[in-house]
Amino acid sequence: MGLAAVAGVAMAATLCLSGCATLGYYWQSVTGHLGVMNAAKPVDEWLAAQETPARLREKLALSQRIRDFAVSELKLPDNPSYRRYADLKRPAAVWNVTAAPPLSLELRTGASR
Repeated sequence: MGLAAVAGVAMAATLCLSGCATLGYYWQSVTGHLGVMNAAKPVDEWLAAQETPARLREKLALSQRIRDFAVSELKLPDNPSYRRYADLKRPAAVWNVTAAPPLSLELRTGASR
């Protein structure tokens, strides 16, 4: 199944589960996710590449040592998590924004203005 088919199935399933958001939101979400997944390469490839900046190489090597420790010492599952990296050419993959009135823990929503 190709990426377009996967995106279509994911979009259809998501739309069936919720009528709260717009089609544009779901399209952006699915295509954004697929873009990140498509840009990702195994960390070992990044470490082997001459053009990988030294600072990034250090961080990726550390991530793999931490991951190996988690498997060997903490007995966490040895799965593909944290074994791929995507250079998105931006500081973050997503931004989570929350708001509350000053000095309050009460969540502010669009309806509470």
